[in-house]
Amino acid sequence: MKRRFDDSQRTSVSLLERLRSAGPDDPQWRRLHDIYEPWILRWLRRVPDLGEEAQDLTQEVLMVVVRSLPDFQRQRDGSFRRWLGNVVVNRLRSHWRQRKRRPLAAGSDGTEGFLNQLEDPASALSRQWDREHDEFVLRRLMAAVERDFNSTTWQAFRRCALEGESPTAVAADLGLSVNAVLTGKSRILRRLREEAAGLID
Repeated sequence: MKRRFDDSQRTSVSLLERLRSAGPDDPQWRRLHDIYEPWILRWLRRVPDLGEEAQDLTQEVLMVVVRSLPDFQRQRDGSFRRWLGNVVVNRLRSHWRQRKRRPLAAGSDGTEGFLNQLEDPASALSRQWDREHDEFVLRRLMAAVERDFNSTTWQAFRRCALEGESPTAVAADLGLSVNAVLTGKSRILRRLREEAAGLID
């Protein structure tokens, strides 16, 4: 007998939209924090002359995001990641001013050069930010969404959508109908698109 493909049936709007109406103690903010803290820290650790201050500055960037996100307006594809990049750059510049320190001199390898490149949407560094952002956030969203589906549903999705196995083979191996495998794949992809809307585009 075929096992039922039991997964989350709840409808979802994007994390970005949920945060617009979330109060300061809403668990959705924790979700955003868990997704973005390691990402922002990874990039701040690349900034020349920042060193151990990267950890504290990561929390400052996240505080700005929490405070300013309700006013964020998406205008085009990539708006959120570009807005976030500008928050990082502005917070770094403010950081240097507050400490009355001069970052490394301008140039391709200095702090100011790094920030200028990150600000410029056409630069190689900015394109790297965009690419790595989408890859990293998608992995984090997948880990979050996985908890809303049972293990058989997720295993079938992973094998078909990520590893390229045929639905027929996966269905036979897991004791599911081919229709159940395809339906489950569709539901998970829909959830991922809903969660990622505005964050990855």
